[in-house]
Amino acid sequence: MAIRRRGKKSWEVCVELGHDPLTDKRRRAVQNVKGTRRDALLVQTQLSAQRDTGIDLEPSRLTLAAYLDRWLASIRPDIAPATYTRYEGIVRVQIKPHLGAISLTKLRPLHVQEFYARLRRSGRVNGGPLAARTVLHTHRVLSTALNRALQTQLIGRNVCEAVRAPQAQRPELRVFGGDETRALLTAAEAADSVCASVIAMAVHTGMRQGELLGLRWKAVDLERTVITVRTTLQRDRGGGFSFREPKTSRSRRSIPVGGAGVDVLRRVRARQLRERLAAGRAWKDADLVFASATGAPLTVKALQHAFHQLLRANGLPRIRFHDLRHTHASLLLLRGANPKVVSERLGHTTVAFTLDTYSHLLPGLQEDAARDLDAWLRSSS
Repeated sequence: MAIRRRGKKSWEVCVELGHDPLTDKRRRAVQNVKGTRRDALLVQTQLSAQRDTGIDLEPSRLTLAAYLDRWLASIRPDIAPATYTRYEGIVRVQIKPHLGAISLTKLRPLHVQEFYARLRRSGRVNGGPLAARTVLHTHRVLSTALNRALQTQLIGRNVCEAVRAPQAQRPELRVFGGDETRALLTAAEAADSVCASVIAMAVHTGMRQGELLGLRWKAVDLERTVITVRTTLQRDRGGGFSFREPKTSRSRRSIPVGGAGVDVLRRVRARQLRERLAAGRAWKDADLVFASATGAPLTVKALQHAFHQLLRANGLPRIRFHDLRHTHASLLLLRGANPKVVSERLGHTTVAFTLDTYSHLLPGLQEDAARDLDAWLRSSS
């Protein structure tokens, strides 16, 4: 704390506020006082008392834009690069232009409600309406950031909780049936490339794209025919990469692999040994199962290009790479697999989430179960 004379009858009072809970930087409250030194001492005492009772002396000067910048900086070390890029883009493109100038403590539910309506009406860069799902993502990012402000006592409530979250329909799942899946696996085996092998293992295991690209040989047990999901590959804007743990504890899991999947892995290992010998000192040893001809990680762009090229060349419908994960789950459920087993293979947080995601399959499964039970009851009577 300090009092400094600024003029004949003016003083500057400075009170230390401790370190910023988001950035850990030093913070101060500064106030100019006209009058005597005794007046300045009285203001200093009042500010100190407010600080000591937990009243933040700064947030009224903090705009939402400035707070969001601090929030992004604070969470960056703890989230995946792709997640940070998505959050930063939503903050920069959607939230800041509309709400950024508002004081953090003066943000009201009406501001947020009107903001969502504006996004749905003309939120795109070209002035067109923003997709409902994107508006929902924006709501989640803003609410998450304000929850952190609430926890650190910068605000008294999260105004997003008083606003109805934008509604977005879940997109219809596009999956391959049995014949299309067999055709894809046959085409992948014929292609005999590392990208084709990734595609085949997505079908055999239901693993996520990042989990497959980050899979290392130390997590593969060919004798026990089990893959342990321990890491996922994340790329940053500069083209570098890092291995990160999966988001949840359920995502860290062991996946038994069938014989056809093991055969794919054995072919990958044999091909990789030949490429390693050919590369010599140029080989980059990251212990990756699916790597380039020099051992470097595959890029998402290369994998996506190879996937869609394989679909087109074999007359198969165009789907997303992630839909192979849905295909894996759907085929298991249609074959009568226990939903809990499917949930564990996919690394879902709960079985309820698995059932909700693949609810379109349940009517048919229930009819089959009813017929099986009826046949058994008739035969036993």
